[in-house]
Amino acid sequence: MMFIDAFKTTFGSILELVLLGAVGFFIVRRNIIRDEGVRVLSDLVIGLFLPCFMFSQIVERFSFSIYPDWWIFPLYSIFITLVGYACGALVLAVDKTLAKNAGEFLGITSFQNSGYLPLPLVAALLPAAAAQEMFILIFLFLIGFNMTIFSFGVMILAPKKGQRFDYRHMFNAPVIATLLALAFVFFNIKTILPQFVARPVDILGRCAIPLSILVVGGNLASLKTQGGTDIKPVSFSLSIKLVIIPLLFLGFVILAKPKPLVGLLILLQAAMPPAALLSVITKNHNQAGRLINQAVFYGHILSILTIPLFLAIYWALAGKSF
Repeated sequence: MMFIDAFKTTFGSILELVLLGAVGFFIVRRNIIRDEGVRVLSDLVIGLFLPCFMFSQIVERFSFSIYPDWWIFPLYSIFITLVGYACGALVLAVDKTLAKNAGEFLGITSFQNSGYLPLPLVAALLPAAAAQEMFILIFLFLIGFNMTIFSFGVMILAPKKGQRFDYRHMFNAPVIATLLALAFVFFNIKTILPQFVARPVDILGRCAIPLSILVVGGNLASLKTQGGTDIKPVSFSLSIKLVIIPLLFLGFVILAKPKPLVGLLILLQAAMPPAALLSVITKNHNQAGRLINQAVFYGHILSILTIPLFLAIYWALAGKSF
């Protein structure tokens, strides 16, 4: 019964997000907002609203005494990425026919939708107090994700001869906002932060969650998937991303027995579909991105069922205690 109840609860929360995402999908498909508008909105979410949300939440709710092991969450992110990369590389080594789009294949298996989906899903799924705590854990997790996808991810998706690792790509707006907020807390600057600064940042940050899921829907509508589906590479990459990796980390959290919210964070991130940012990266570096676009589109559709399934299994085995 616990599995069925947990599945119904999670599936219902997913459907709420699907309806909101459908609004973004509809307004783009009907040309109410064009593709350029979606890119601008996405840039605003990544560059303004989400950093403001991260900064205000961390400054208000984070404490190094409450989260002494805060540093481990960026490492969890890197760990999930490396496991996904290893699984993808193993499949590519076994089946050479998939090597034609090796970079895109590895990007799909390595990087998940770490912020746009988990944040609104957590807000819809958990009680308010647990959701606020979970936001902090997601922000800490995103330090590792954002540093990795804009450096290691770019090297995978857009390899260039003689290209070297560029540490500057690691420090983007969400990472800077999180590190700045942690510094404010560490040096106790938050106590002297004037309200006329803190309140506008908080107001802008509150736009992040609804806009993020609108952007997901709009981005899905903007993806170019015409010309037929590359069935084999899409099927293999999504099988790794939506089935194999969640199963591996389901076993990990059951054996490791972390705190309930930490276990939920790990499994939730492991169960996410491929990151929409992958399409942005390929487009910005003049790569084809055909396989990426297909996997992001179909991955988000399939995750409507796979995310509730794995969360329900986790809650049935570990118990739901938030």
